[in-house]
Amino acid sequence: MSGDPGAVASPLAGRRLLVCEDEFYVAVRLERALLDAGASVTLFASLAPALAHAAGEAMPDAALLDINLRGELSFPLADALLARGVPVVFLSGYDTATIPPTYRDVARLQKPVTLAQLTQRLGELLRD
Repeated sequence: MSGDPGAVASPLAGRRLLVCEDEFYVAVRLERALLDAGASVTLFASLAPALAHAAGEAMPDAALLDINLRGELSFPLADALLARGVPVVFLSGYDTATIPPTYRDVARLQKPVTLAQLTQRLGELLRD
């Protein structure tokens, strides 16, 4: 807790986030911003290890998924996480028309995304 009585805690403080992003600089930027906001981050650049992680017992509080991971679509990962009740946010340059209808109701942020947009959207999804 901050010594500043006017300080507001980040909605991401103490949250466990899974990030799946294949562009190195985007991944590093996301990871740094989320860590700075107080979250713990598990970062993957490809689908197979992220799917293996999602099948494990330690579930994240939310996930940020790039839709296209080196030519593989992250929809199977989204399915696995959503089935376990994990909120998902797609981070993508794709427009809504290119996303299959099944996923059109999943939260999405258009790249490039700002930390404020990301924090706001995740905060909305993580409210109790």
